[in-house]
Amino acid sequence: MKKIIIWILVLSWMGLIFYYSSMDADTSTSKSRGVITSTGIIDNTISPIEKEEALKTTDIILRKVAHALEYLILSILVCFLIKEYTLDIKKILIISAIICFLYACSDEIHQIYVPGRSCEIRDVLIDNIGACFGYLIFYLSGKKLWKRVVKND
Repeated sequence: MKKIIIWILVLSWMGLIFYYSSMDADTSTSKSRGVITSTGIIDNTISPIEKEEALKTTDIILRKVAHALEYLILSILVCFLIKEYTLDIKKILIISAIICFLYACSDEIHQIYVPGRSCEIRDVLIDNIGACFGYLIFYLSGKKLWKRVVKND
């Protein structure tokens, strides 16, 4: 039952990433700018030109952080899934890294077919940096378990 739940979580998260990647450029920009304006981090007293530049810069930063966070979460979920099949930490991390890398690549290729979106190698890199933080969190959170498993071998 636990495996099924983790599979559902992994596939749901992948589906969520796919959903956001399927948004055309205008819809995606509108959503991220909505987040930016709702936080009030851009001062409304600046000129419209300065505001637009601030929105563009903040939008880029928000999108790249979102990329990293999406894959940080995906990597942790995939690690838990692979852990259900093996307790060897090296295998868990390697298999998870391959899955997350391939999914990031497929996500960028998918965006070629979405109006106004493009395939960016930089985004695959950012996705994988986020995933690496996920692997680190996963590893450090289970460090005692790994030590116990190694002693028992």
